[in-house]
Amino acid sequence: MAALQTWVQVLNHLTAAGDRQHSTGLTAQVFLAYAAEDSPRAARSGPVAASPTPTVTTINALSQLLSEAKIAYWECPQPWPTTVDPESAIARAVESCDNYLLVITPRSLTDALCLQGLLFALSMHKRIVPVLAETVPTDRLPEPLQTLETIDLRASQPPLAQTAEGHQLLQMLHHQANHYQIHTQLLVKALQWERQRRDSALLLQGKELAAYQRWLAEATRRSRPQPLQLQTLYVAESNRYWGDRGNVVTQGSGWLKRWLE
Repeated sequence: MAALQTWVQVLNHLTAAGDRQHSTGLTAQVFLAYAAEDSPRAARSGPVAASPTPTVTTINALSQLLSEAKIAYWECPQPWPTTVDPESAIARAVESCDNYLLVITPRSLTDALCLQGLLFALSMHKRIVPVLAETVPTDRLPEPLQTLETIDLRASQPPLAQTAEGHQLLQMLHHQANHYQIHTQLLVKALQWERQRRDSALLLQGKELAAYQRWLAEATRRSRPQPLQLQTLYVAESNRYWGDRGNVVTQGSGWLKRWLE
């Protein structure tokens, strides 16, 4: 998967193909979120090309860092295509990414789509990665951000790969990356199943089911991300459906029953 994906193109594909085509291949490691006013594209769209602001420079440096590290990421288009509903697009993109990387500026803290994406990412148990591009008083930060580790990029100069802050960001994204990736993959499958009225054809089976059972058992012992109830229900229903038909070994599934009791 290329480092940079235009995820609105992915969304358009999903709209045309239907939720049944929402496979785990349509995911990314990072959703790069920033205010529309801070967008590098918006800065270039004026009648006269202006020098990039420090925040635009920071966003460009983040894009470069992620690309060089071969980390797949999505970001908002500017302007939005007229055929796409921004709120729905943000929700679909966030649920398909492992990390929500928010560029903090005074403008992003009042940007409706940034805040919507943050709240949705929290509800989906995504990893939140705040990076500080401009000075913002702590009491102005949304409460969930006040207790999270924030990477301060205010004094960092590109390329970020040569800075301590850039190394810190990459280390954070690589930490337990596989665990967060599986969380996203299972979430996408569970949401697809739910949106298709719990079609039994979309249930897990065989080795895939066993792998997700092991992940859920491990996830319950971690502080984050804790599995969502929908993920647990999806795995449990898959186990029950195929177990009733004798097509899957049900050993070790007792914890699923206890979880749902």
